[in-house]
Amino acid sequence: MSDEEQPAEPEQETTESAPPLEDHHEELIKDMTLEERQEALKRSRWNVFLYLGLAALMFGFALYPFSFSASAVGNTYEQDLGFVWGPPIDGEDFTDVPIKIEITATDPPTNSNARIAVYLLNSDDCASGEILDTKRDSRSDSTHDSQFQISDRTPIVDEVFVFEFDVDGGGQCMFAEYLDRNDYDSPPLSGEMEIDGSMWPNQIWAGILALLFLGLSAFAFLGAQRHGEGVKALTEPSKTAEDEVLATVAGPSGPPPSAAGPSGPPKAASGPSGPPQAEPAMTEPEPAVEATAEPVFEPAENGYFFRKMPDGTYDQTVYIQAEDGSYVPYQA
Repeated sequence: MSDEEQPAEPEQETTESAPPLEDHHEELIKDMTLEERQEALKRSRWNVFLYLGLAALMFGFALYPFSFSASAVGNTYEQDLGFVWGPPIDGEDFTDVPIKIEITATDPPTNSNARIAVYLLNSDDCASGEILDTKRDSRSDSTHDSQFQISDRTPIVDEVFVFEFDVDGGGQCMFAEYLDRNDYDSPPLSGEMEIDGSMWPNQIWAGILALLFLGLSAFAFLGAQRHGEGVKALTEPSKTAEDEVLATVAGPSGPPPSAAGPSGPPKAASGPSGPPQAEPAMTEPEPAVEATAEPVFEPAENGYFFRKMPDGTYDQTVYIQAEDGSYVPYQA
C-alpha cells in the first residue's frame, strides 16, 4: 500500500460512523429541557403567524390591479403602458400578464357599421412611425405581440364594452378607435369614448412568493406541533399505581370476565324427573343466602383485589391482602 492511500482509511471510518442528520436532530430535540421546549414552541407559533401574514400580503399584492386610462389624439385614443412587469417568456402561456379594458361609448358614430377596435402592441416606442404599420398588420394578422380585437355590434350611447388581453412582459402600447367593419383600412370614425383599464403585472412574482411563505408556515406549524407534544409530555402528571390498576381492569361497574357467574343452575341442583316423595323436598336456601350475605374479594392483576357486594355491585376501592390474610384498602 502506498503512502498516498494510507490517510484515506481514517477518513472513511469517520464518514461511516457519522450519524444521519435526521437522527442527530432527533437526539437534540430529546435532550431539550422543558424551558427550551417552551421557548421553541413559542418561536414556532410566531413563525406560523409571520409566514401566514407575509403570504396574505403577497397574495394581496398579486391581486392588486394597476389602473390606466387613455387620451384622444385625433380620432384615436392611445396610451403608453410603459414596461409591463412579467416573466420574459415569449408566446402565450400562464406567465402572461392579464389586462382588462372597459370602454364606454359616450358619443359613438351614427354609422351603423361602426365598431370599437382595440390594439395592444408590444413596442418600446409608441410614437414611432413603425407603430402605424404594426397597427395595420395586426388588423389582418393578429399575433401575441400585436393583438387586435373589435366589438361584435354597433355601440350605442353609454354602452360599455369589455376587452381582455394576455400579454408578455415588456413595453406595451394601447390604442382604441371607432372603425368601419366593412373597411378596416379607412381612417378612424369620429366619436368619443371613455377608457378604464386595469392590469396585474405582479401576479406571477408575488404569487410565487406567497406560495413559498405558505410552505414555510406549514413547516413552522409541524414544528410547533412537535414541540407542543414534547411540552405536554413533560408537564402532564404521571399516573399513580392505583390509576394503572384501574386502567387494567374492565371497570368495577360489572364483574370481570373471569368472575362471570354460570348461565344457569348447577347440574347437581336439578330436581328428579319423577314425581316427588311423600315428604316435601327441602327448598330452603338459608345456607346459600348466609354464604353470600358477606362481601367477596375477587383477585385482580398484580396482587390487587376488588370487593364484590352481595347485590352484585363492586366497591370502587382497591384492596390488598395483609399478612394475616385480611383485606385492607390500598394506600398509594
